[in-house]
Amino acid sequence: MIKEIYFLIGLLLFNQCNSLDDNLLITIDIESNLKKMELVKLSSFTNDIEYIPLENIKNLPLQNLNQITFSDSFILVSDLINCILYNNKGKYISKIGNNGRGPGEYQMIFNLGLVPGKNPKVFLSSLSDMYEFSMDGSFINKYSESLLINNYMSITKWYLLNDSLFFGHIANYAGNNAYKAAIFNKYGTTKGEYKNYIFFSDSRTKLGGWETIAQIYQFNKTVFYKELFNDTLFYLNENYELIPKYLFDLGHYKMPTSERGKDPSLIWNYITLYDVFQTEKYLLLNCRFGNHFPAKRITPNPPLFSGGEPVWLNTNYVLGIYDKRTGKLKFSKPSNTDNPLFTSGLYNDIDCGPRFFPKTMANDSTMVMWVEAKQLKDHVASDDFKNGTAKYPEKKRKLQELAESLTEYDNPVLMFVTFK
Repeated sequence: MIKEIYFLIGLLLFNQCNSLDDNLLITIDIESNLKKMELVKLSSFTNDIEYIPLENIKNLPLQNLNQITFSDSFILVSDLINCILYNNKGKYISKIGNNGRGPGEYQMIFNLGLVPGKNPKVFLSSLSDMYEFSMDGSFINKYSESLLINNYMSITKWYLLNDSLFFGHIANYAGNNAYKAAIFNKYGTTKGEYKNYIFFSDSRTKLGGWETIAQIYQFNKTVFYKELFNDTLFYLNENYELIPKYLFDLGHYKMPTSERGKDPSLIWNYITLYDVFQTEKYLLLNCRFGNHFPAKRITPNPPLFSGGEPVWLNTNYVLGIYDKRTGKLKFSKPSNTDNPLFTSGLYNDIDCGPRFFPKTMANDSTMVMWVEAKQLKDHVASDDFKNGTAKYPEKKRKLQELAESLTEYDNPVLMFVTFK
């Protein structure tokens, strides 16, 4: 009888703890699960794939698409030089501003933001300045040096909290910044700062570029934030406090803080968690494996520069899948192949298209990657596609028709995957 009472008390406490899961710091053991690799099929998560080509505009090609943001009605993209607004079907709406050094013109684009609502507008940042544009692309205002915090700390990644406030990551170039993030307005006035607790020797001319990288995104109406070299994913609560949510344990594969100010090539010796994407049931982990990447090309690509080594890797990123319900983690096993779209990510058994490796989130259930038109055409022409067995042959046929309708100079194609 006493044992039964203890059992009931323990069960009650367990259920109480589960009801407070949102307030608990959850540790995910990456180190112990790195060998748990299998070919994870995309159909295990969804059958909903949509390909959206971005419309071509004469004399306005998009190259090396590297930034994208969404609203219900719009897609805003940048290739560092151009900023272009499309509707949610990829049809061209407007070019946002102009690249240059004249009044209202920007240089290299670092961040994008869309303000939805009755008076929608676009924010973008270049160097330490913020620019504001209307949706037709006309210039509204420039806010000079609004991304310099306390006149010397630079915001290198930001996210729009609302139409007047931003949350931004502060690059720790010198290794001794007092703050790692801040909330600020478009004029550069800080409304809150977040202390940095990790310090290291000067990396300004070494690993400095890595220090600019951070992930900031929204899931379930909550903003999440992770620095590249920090093992914790934080979220902003209703009081704008940063609360730790997930701790990722890389063990001895984690780059020591003491090496952040040294030779940047040292990062290849470690595994680095770049991005964490979320759905209701899963976390998808974008892990850079460096020298630990378990696959290579069948034939090498030529060296990147004269006297260099042949290139044996298409990528060195591996996708981890963490099940929030069971607490289990596994990795989708990369393939030895010369096809960069068949190397890493979720194996696409739905239409035999590219393996899906998300690059950003469109909403709480939909993730997006983008593919160069030439690469998509090459993939559809490959044996990987031709000999693949599609769960939905009609979708495979439509993908082939899409690829054949493209030229290799067309704009990238966005691949939207909506999870169950």
